[in-house]
Amino acid sequence: MNHVDAYGIDRNASQPIPRRTRRRVRRIGELRLPIAGPYCPRARLYLFPDGRTIWVVRLWEVDRAVTRALGTPVLRAYARSSGLTDLLAEIDRLDARARAEAHRAVD
Repeated sequence: MNHVDAYGIDRNASQPIPRRTRRRVRRIGELRLPIAGPYCPRARLYLFPDGRTIWVVRLWEVDRAVTRALGTPVLRAYARSSGLTDLLAEIDRLDARARAEAHRAVD
């Protein structure tokens, strides 16, 4: 199912990352998302040179895994609504680490 935004960009299509940016993107850490059933995808947190943080998750969609980019508030909301306090603490720990690294890079 295609989700085209107001600018005509398919938000489900993967977007290439330029090579010079790709080298400066740092992986901060990863965690497992306990989703119903045997499928427990990994959520990886990346820090971009401009200070943005993006969680990358491969979620199962009908017959295949699809890569999704999420913000920290989305993962926090999932953990909070599911009552997963340990997961919420881990999300906060990795997010704090990313913010500290972004701040250190600016100084």
